[in-house]
Amino acid sequence: MTANTATTDTLTTKKVFIKTLGCKVNTFDGNAIGNQFRAKGYTLVDKVDAADITVLNTCSVTAAADREARYLIRRYRRENPDARMVVTGCYAQTDSARLAAMKEVDFVVPNEAKERLVQFIEGASTDLSSKMPTDVKAVSENRQSHFKSSLVLFDDASSSQTRAFVKIQDGCNGFCAYCLIPYARGASRSVAPDQAFTEIKRLIDAGTPEIVLTGIHIGDYGRDLESYAGESEPFAKFVASIMEIPGMKRLRISSLEPGELSQELLEVLKLHSDKFCPHFHLPLQSGNDRILKLMRRSYDTAGYEAAVIQARDNFPDASFGADVIPGFPGETPEEADETMAFIERLELNYLHVFPYSLRPNTSAARMPGHLPQEVVKERAARLRALSEKLSRKYSAQFIGKNVDVLWEKDLDAQGRRSGLSRNYLNVLSPAQHAPASGTSAICRVKGFTETGKLLVILKPSCDADFNKPAQ
Repeated sequence: MTANTATTDTLTTKKVFIKTLGCKVNTFDGNAIGNQFRAKGYTLVDKVDAADITVLNTCSVTAAADREARYLIRRYRRENPDARMVVTGCYAQTDSARLAAMKEVDFVVPNEAKERLVQFIEGASTDLSSKMPTDVKAVSENRQSHFKSSLVLFDDASSSQTRAFVKIQDGCNGFCAYCLIPYARGASRSVAPDQAFTEIKRLIDAGTPEIVLTGIHIGDYGRDLESYAGESEPFAKFVASIMEIPGMKRLRISSLEPGELSQELLEVLKLHSDKFCPHFHLPLQSGNDRILKLMRRSYDTAGYEAAVIQARDNFPDASFGADVIPGFPGETPEEADETMAFIERLELNYLHVFPYSLRPNTSAARMPGHLPQEVVKERAARLRALSEKLSRKYSAQFIGKNVDVLWEKDLDAQGRRSGLSRNYLNVLSPAQHAPASGTSAICRVKGFTETGKLLVILKPSCDADFNKPAQ
């Protein structure tokens, strides 16, 4: 039985394998798709060869992400030729025509139809004449009109027992020169506050210790909602309301544009410093003003530096991370060095490095000066090495100090449990003292492990020297 000739009227075992690629927002969507299937009586499995339906939730941030998706489609088809192959996510939005043309693919459900994925699959269970919903146009190489992003919050949409992502916004209106996201995700839209509050309350009542607000451009939250009309800082007001939800223990903000880290927001976070996780991820992309202007970013290096200084003044021990794109068209060696120097001078604590990748139908694709891949890779390698150096330097300053750790489910090869401090330090606890998953504890940092994580010990009941940590 091949992918395009299966005619089973009823899925008897109803087993679904879901693989998600890419960002935290996609992770949220992948979990939500799983909950769609569960609500219809399906069972999720963790092995592709055990599934009746395989769902690949794709990313398209780089050409490498597209290649990975095509590779996995072919691999999963080989491993389970009888399962129906469903492709969704950002790549399914930006190049659905190419995916639909693959013989291994049964169905393509772009982001704009993702909230009705299961409904479509079930409706097409006996009719494989169309691989896509009839009201969705196939897109080739990102040549498409803009659309509204999908915002459905699904019940039980949490990613783990200890940290739950809550998508409060989707889409982007920015149209940076290098970026597919506005095309892949659509126009910026916010989740209604009462819907978000209900989801957060449900997670808190279920015992989730940490809530992570996520979205494509969450600093834009509320600007499209009538309930925040006239508010100069709707996101700050929204966060203030979340902090007042009974039982809230830890709130983390996944990412903000530098210009959106306002004084009003910082005041809200400072007021609730017992709940806020002092961890700021501020996309940088380049440390050179000419390149930032070519990228169509909304700030310059002076504005970025001011945002970091302002946040650090309020939260001295906070962790600061950034996205960086080396090898943008026309970037000179001197400009690449400026980015390195800017990051080091600001003492950012970690980097997410995304080597420039030509994305179809973006303005950067038409710019002159595209660099050889070996140059882009070399600059990316330098930035990753710098990230490791800065991360270790930041972590080292906490040796001998106390941190507040939330313990995860994962154990390493030595039986040590992984944990995350409020300021984003990755730590391990010795096997003989491994705490329970989902619990938090004040711990003392002893030093580095062989893997580069920090080793911590729990507060001894007889040790009066353990003081409450700043983080």
